[in-house]
Amino acid sequence: MKKSTLLIPCAGRSTRYPGTRPKWMLTVPDGQLMIERAAQSLPRESIERVVIGTLTEFEELYGVRDILSRTCLADAEVVLLDQMTSGPAETVRLMIEKAGVTGPVALKDSDSFFSLEAPLEGSYSAVLDLRKNPQVTSVGAKSFAVLNEQGLVSDIVEKSVVSNLICVGLYGFSDTSVFTRVYDDLRQRFNGGEFFISHVISAAINAGEVFRPAMSVGFQDVGTLDDWRRYTQDYSTYVLDLDGVVFVNHSKYFRPLWEEDDKPITENVETLRKLQARGAQLIFMTARPEKYRAKTEKSLRDLGLNPHGLLMGCLHGRRFLVNDYAPSNPHPSAVAINLERNSNKLSGLIG
Repeated sequence: MKKSTLLIPCAGRSTRYPGTRPKWMLTVPDGQLMIERAAQSLPRESIERVVIGTLTEFEELYGVRDILSRTCLADAEVVLLDQMTSGPAETVRLMIEKAGVTGPVALKDSDSFFSLEAPLEGSYSAVLDLRKNPQVTSVGAKSFAVLNEQGLVSDIVEKSVVSNLICVGLYGFSDTSVFTRVYDDLRQRFNGGEFFISHVISAAINAGEVFRPAMSVGFQDVGTLDDWRRYTQDYSTYVLDLDGVVFVNHSKYFRPLWEEDDKPITENVETLRKLQARGAQLIFMTARPEKYRAKTEKSLRDLGLNPHGLLMGCLHGRRFLVNDYAPSNPHPSAVAINLERNSNKLSGLIG
């Protein structure tokens, strides 16, 4: 399979992310930048070269090249644009010209994450079947791929529900010349008008280029700040007491004792397993001394709970959680829950 050049246009002002730095610079819950996660939607072995297009003002404000040097995109080339473009299609056209890109290209939005079911070849549009993914929101704002009887893409329609397949923000062209030729023709015919990458694809199809659908799985859309907050919510960190919350209360002096078998509060354990399965991180804290660590860790793992951390020997008193907040992680960014000892009602409070 011939490798492609991956182009990621990042020259917009992220107006749907008010009060934040450019959205592609935001940090996803596992510590990567949004743009890193977006780039990983493509198999690395299919990519020969990565080019990122952004504004000169972002380089001056944030030091884009320095930031990227600390990511998995450290070897990416950065194309700086002095002015805002009319949209991603124009940005891509300028990136191709300024970086001297030739051969196959893949165009990737910075605000969607997914995996592909099969390797990519030729010209394609990555799509998702809404019938199998009812969790997708804001459907009317998506672009839709229409397939013909041969299963090939016959058109892409913006913001009109014309099929069960939405485009997820990845498009491939068998050769750079296909994109540039069609784009330049559209620009000449619609001088001054705004058009999208989907319009370039539609025109390329009409000119005889064959586009195939590339099925995706695990789609995450973070196109708006609300989408981002919904996405990050599943990856919350929960700091939990052990005795009286996860286990029936054990103590040093009164039975059941710390050294005796831990008795789980079944309903609470099930709630935590569900949160963990959705991406939550569990940190446990307890007054139990360090000598009970191995026993306590085994009890948790036997219940299917994987502690990110286990703090032993905590004071037997009030506990405070302090966290910062910002537009991308809004107030309240820390939540305190008080649960009656040995209550099995945890799901009603955090589930």
